[in-house]
Amino acid sequence: MDSRWIGLGASCLMIGVWMVAFGLPTEQNDVGWVFWAAAVQLAVGYCVGKYVHSLQHMAYHDSLTGVLVNRRFVSRMNHEVEMARRSKYPVTLLFIDLDNFKKYNDQHGHLEGDRLLCHFATVLQACVRRQDAVGRWGGEEFVVLLPHTDTKKGLAIGERIQKQVREELAGVTVSIGVASFPLHAADAMQLTEKADTLMYEAKKKKDCMLAATN
Repeated sequence: MDSRWIGLGASCLMIGVWMVAFGLPTEQNDVGWVFWAAAVQLAVGYCVGKYVHSLQHMAYHDSLTGVLVNRRFVSRMNHEVEMARRSKYPVTLLFIDLDNFKKYNDQHGHLEGDRLLCHFATVLQACVRRQDAVGRWGGEEFVVLLPHTDTKKGLAIGERIQKQVREELAGVTVSIGVASFPLHAADAMQLTEKADTLMYEAKKKKDCMLAATN
């Protein structure tokens, strides 16, 4: 739940406690004072909740690209795989790497390299659904978690990403490794290892996508 609403809820609870402890006001002046105090309490609760929400967002999201940081993505993936195990649905993981990113940095400079990473993150988010998760694994490596998605559908999304990258990031391509739970892995760690290995194999060819077969 959003921390801002938690803050408001806590404020409402405190107001209720005040009412129980001191009783309802009977004098007109007291009524005005109580409403003023309640408004201040609600405002403070919302502001505190908003501050906590901003701290959570900074902790969970990459400061450059805005997608999930590695540790938060891993936590989300572990949770999703366990949910998939219990409810019997597939989860597909895409491991994605920008080809020749070091060369791009050397030619255009690190600021342009950062802009490229931000643009790429935007492309990834536009190519997936709201319920999917996009994360930055490290450097120019990104990951996409696709709940309720089998390998075939995962490959289709991977092709969409490759197509959009070619169109929007002129001269830049990506290599992708694709693996699915439970078909190719028994848990989140195996899923990560499988997709990561396939991505490194795909990078040898550039602008390539490889999917697990067993």
